[in-house]
Amino acid sequence: AGVQAFQNPIRRPGPDPSVVYADGYYHLTYTTYNHIEITKAAKLGDLINGETKTIWTDTNRTRSANMWAPEIHRIDDIWYMFYSSCNADLPIDGTYLEIPGKGRFHVLSIINKDLLQSIAITRLDTENWTVDGWHVISIPDQPWEMNTTNSNPNSITAVNEAPHPLYHNGEIWLSYSGSYCGTPNYALGLLHYNGGDPLKASSWDKIGPVFSQANGNYGTGHNCFFTSPDGSQIWNAFHATSNSRGSCGGDRYALAQLVTFKPGQTPEFGVPQPLSAVLDPPSGE
Repeated sequence: AGVQAFQNPIRRPGPDPSVVYADGYYHLTYTTYNHIEITKAAKLGDLINGETKTIWTDTNRTRSANMWAPEIHRIDDIWYMFYSSCNADLPIDGTYLEIPGKGRFHVLSIINKDLLQSIAITRLDTENWTVDGWHVISIPDQPWEMNTTNSNPNSITAVNEAPHPLYHNGEIWLSYSGSYCGTPNYALGLLHYNGGDPLKASSWDKIGPVFSQANGNYGTGHNCFFTSPDGSQIWNAFHATSNSRGSCGGDRYALAQLVTFKPGQTPEFGVPQPLSAVLDPPSGE
């Protein structure tokens, strides 16, 4: 069989996508607000109409709202779903990070002591599933992380959220999204781990923005990384909207594009391609 090209989006709607390839299938989950579902397909481009099952609902009113940003992670050969669910707004966007020689960590977005939505990290005990105190490692302190909303141009919405790990040739990054999702300027940045104490902000070097609106895709952010079927490529799955004002709603769709690496091993994301673009699928399809 020949290689089957595909076009974005890979799912509509599809805000806050998380994708893994396992057992011959791509598995995709994303924010559906009051439940969690997984879609699977053998081809990346077939996720748009893939088999979908609801895997979790919750009637407990203390945790049945804001069921956001589910992520699929494999830990000790067991699959886990990380998600945010509460009766308030924060914390949100939890992810799993493993640093060789340093341990396992939970990373998410919290409101810090200065009322800034920031990236924080804690040690994670995966035997007892407990965490131990939050340490802020990134605050929105760059202009691109502090864009205003269209509805209130005088209101700065400074945001760091949606962290996700990226591993390549011994290097470790955390991608994250800066600015408010309801602006077209919602974009991706990187925190590069420099080898120090992971709980200290000085151990993370900020780079960005590395990926932002283009070609009719606005608010390009809240991403994840997944490997191709043959394990040779890393792909970036992210959401965007065709609404030029940006959006935090159900009009966001999920897309996927290949990540390449510069000679210094720095990830290269390129630019969001138009939805009309015909793309080569992940290697090994």
